[in-house]
Amino acid sequence: MALFNETSSSTVLGNTGLQNYTGTVGKWKHIVLVPKDTEIATRVLALTQATWTAGQNAAVGSRWYILPLIFNGTPEQEETVKETSDFGYESIVRDGKLVYKIDFEEISVYNKTQLCKLNNGSFDGFVITDKDFILGFTSNGTKVNAIQFDYTRVLPETQNTGATNARVQFELRTTDIRQFNEMQVALDCINDSQVPSAWYPSIVLPASAVRDLVVELTTLTATAFGFKLRGYDGVAYSAAVKEDIYLRKTTESGTIISITSIVETSVKGTYTGVIGTQTTGTFYLSLLDQPTPTTKGVETPVVSSYVATIP
Repeated sequence: MALFNETSSSTVLGNTGLQNYTGTVGKWKHIVLVPKDTEIATRVLALTQATWTAGQNAAVGSRWYILPLIFNGTPEQEETVKETSDFGYESIVRDGKLVYKIDFEEISVYNKTQLCKLNNGSFDGFVITDKDFILGFTSNGTKVNAIQFDYTRVLPETQNTGATNARVQFELRTTDIRQFNEMQVALDCINDSQVPSAWYPSIVLPASAVRDLVVELTTLTATAFGFKLRGYDGVAYSAAVKEDIYLRKTTESGTIISITSIVETSVKGTYTGVIGTQTTGTFYLSLLDQPTPTTKGVETPVVSSYVATIP
């Protein structure tokens, strides 16, 4: 029977009987930064390799970014914040937050400049461990959510001291420590009974991250063109297909020119292509931005231009 002024509440408490301990999920190895409030609809999708590679090849603004290998990581757990009354009573204000400071592996100067551009975004993230678990959390027992961060920040590179290498640093602060305890999800992409096909996140995801290429349009005639592709490290790129190429005339945003075929020459990274008949003008060449091209994992941040005089 209900009583006057009766309040009702629902408390969910967990049982503490121990299950078989299967071992630690491992040390943080990589962080995958994702747009704020990213969630994966089901556990099976979160275990599926294609979900992650598609995220990495999404358009900028929706793209997922895997950060370099964590060389050293220093977690700093804040104390629980309490309020003390004038007669000695303590009241909990909030749980302490986790701050994680990271030194990355050695990276190129170009990668350092691009990494620092991530400071222009706002991210949450998933964690990949050295045992190939992916860590996130669930808010409803079905969806897999990215761990929420108050902030992420790429910090200045340390100096080479003669005894240690120069390393770009990174810092993040978690929003809610319960996401590592009460709500944590640890995805085993190798052994989970629901994984569609076993895969190794710490190997696959760094290899499938979008890499910038340099493009150079070298020749153009009425019906043919030549170009070169290489990484910013100078290494020739040999995997382009015609569906990856954006060739246009007059302006950088002009109408795309239909390409009949391209073929790599005997010189790696050097291509020739066949096009419909063109007339004199300025031509621009780039790779199509992800996720449009056939070949995933590469883009050209800068276009190449060529002034062609065609009889």
